[in-house]
Amino acid sequence: MPSVPGRAGAGARRTRPPWVRTAFGLVKEEERYTLTVRVKDRDGAATPADLVVKALTRGADAHPATVGPSGELELRLAPATYALSTFLDVRGAHGKDSLGLGFLAAPEVRLDRDREVTLDARELREIKAEVPRRSETRQLLMEFDRTANGSAYQGAVQVPVKYDSVFAAPTDKVRDGRFEYRTVWRLGKPLVDVEGLTAGAALAQPGGTLIEGRSHLRLIDAGDGTPAAYEGRNVRGKAAVVRRTGAADRPTPAQLARTAQEAGAKALYVTDGVPGRLNAWFGTDANEDRPLQIATVNAADGAKLRAAAHAGRSVSSTGTTYTPYVYDLEDGHTGAVPPRDLTYAPPARELAVVDTSFHAPTSRTEPAPGGEFRYSLTDTFTVGLGFPEKVSYPARRTDYVAAGEGRRWHESLRYGPDALEQRSGLVAHRPGERVTLDWFRPVWHPWLGTGLSWGQRRSGNDLAFNVPGWGDSGPDHTGFGDVWNDDSMTQTTAVHADGQLLDRRTGSGVHVWDAAPQERTYKVETDTTLDPARWRLATRAHSEWTVRSARTPADRKTFLPMLNLGFDVPTDPHGDVRGGRTLPVRVFAEYVRGAPDTGRIGSAALEVSYDDGRTWRHAPLARTAKSAFWRVELKVPRGAEAISFRAAVRDDRGGSVRQEIVRGVGVRRPDNSPAPIRV
Repeated sequence: MPSVPGRAGAGARRTRPPWVRTAFGLVKEEERYTLTVRVKDRDGAATPADLVVKALTRGADAHPATVGPSGELELRLAPATYALSTFLDVRGAHGKDSLGLGFLAAPEVRLDRDREVTLDARELREIKAEVPRRSETRQLLMEFDRTANGSAYQGAVQVPVKYDSVFAAPTDKVRDGRFEYRTVWRLGKPLVDVEGLTAGAALAQPGGTLIEGRSHLRLIDAGDGTPAAYEGRNVRGKAAVVRRTGAADRPTPAQLARTAQEAGAKALYVTDGVPGRLNAWFGTDANEDRPLQIATVNAADGAKLRAAAHAGRSVSSTGTTYTPYVYDLEDGHTGAVPPRDLTYAPPARELAVVDTSFHAPTSRTEPAPGGEFRYSLTDTFTVGLGFPEKVSYPARRTDYVAAGEGRRWHESLRYGPDALEQRSGLVAHRPGERVTLDWFRPVWHPWLGTGLSWGQRRSGNDLAFNVPGWGDSGPDHTGFGDVWNDDSMTQTTAVHADGQLLDRRTGSGVHVWDAAPQERTYKVETDTTLDPARWRLATRAHSEWTVRSARTPADRKTFLPMLNLGFDVPTDPHGDVRGGRTLPVRVFAEYVRGAPDTGRIGSAALEVSYDDGRTWRHAPLARTAKSAFWRVELKVPRGAEAISFRAAVRDDRGGSVRQEIVRGVGVRRPDNSPAPIRV
């Protein structure tokens, strides 16, 4: 009987002993080594962690690895150079219930044999910013980059508000490639600033209503914040201090706030003793804010407030809904995180001071809601992270901005609250400079700025045009409208070639695909409207550009030499000028930045209208010593309601720009009252 591999068989004669044949093979493991990673907390104890492991090899992906409760993980990896990183929850810097976030990294591990790496949180240094004006952290970003051998990866954390301190551990300086770590701050005046506590110690809570300005309230210790804790206590018009346990049968944050509100409290301070800052919804089930100020504090500050309550004392606080100043700061380290104090305390000479005005052309009586943020970018970190913060228009604010080589900022503002957006290009400030900055200052009109991610470019025989309709008179501010979702505004854009319509669309963008390769004259037109009942100014506008273009290299996008037209009209914060006075007006022109083969900008023409474009008057422009700048002084009639502008500029290569803006600026009567709005 033939044998079968892997089976037992027997012959015909039972006297022969059985025999066995077994098939097996050996597989040789590809070359690998053991990388043992240990993680320790700030007290030296083993701790779990979520790691990112990245082979610094072209085409290799970063992958997560979990270190369990033992604090140790063994990885079998192919030989290469690796980068390890983690953002670890650690004991914070502000007491027993403080929670911190620590950055630990081994940016260059050469795995040519078995190796061990320890990420030790005992080596963490606190990262903080120190500034002269009393401030709290509004936004905080921790970010790193590792690039080597054709491989790159970045990690970032927009630090949640529960963390009251952040840290980074020193690293060895990398030998190959690039390693950078940086921290970005947005600081501002505290929303709730409690006298006797450090700035930012009281965290204003969503669902409450700030007491604007200074207040002085008697303190009451309301225990655990249940209705029973308020029995027999006169809390009306006072500040209650409560301790939240978080137990299943205890009040939720919203229930704590409701009980304090029903008891008549004017302010509520909450502490819970749990590591990390308490941040929760304290408003109503209908998603509405309650009419009392609500802030959380840590256990130590909560104990101070309770002691003050027992002593019959009061608490003084200052509420500031819209900060009158911000600090936009950035501090980075190249090659390694250094083994030193990581406090960033920039001297005044290192910062730029930006006196910022937020204009409100829509109304002289009602504030307009909106949002604003300044995003930090560098050659390494090319994407800015953050979120808009509330602004009430009109307003003035002083901004202190980190300046110097490699630091650039991109600004984005929203108005109404989200109907219009204006963007800057990349702004690089000089250390120690002081500049003024205006947002949403009329005249609102199309501006083809550097903040656009596309448009005014040609690649081979494909052309793209993007002409947003509502830039302002600030430097390089491009403005977009939500014309698809907001019925109070419209924009339609078209492009022609030698008189032939090629594309027309709602919005600011049009394209030409597979255009003729020879040089042709392209004309782009855009028409915008704003409902005068809501927007008051720039209620109707027509703009057009001509540019000559032939085929360009298909392997890249080449800017088209289109002309920008700008207006500089000194208005008040509401977009108005004084009737019966002389008004200086400047008109200027420049090419889209980055465009090659530009020509020479010729003369400019300006007409103005004081009757919403029914009749026009020539305004003789005088060219200034600065190229492509013109000025004129207008005598504004006393009875005018608004000034409309129609301007045009040409160059010597067939390019031109022409813009007509109806109700470009408003006119205030000599007695300071606004002119009526015709709807």
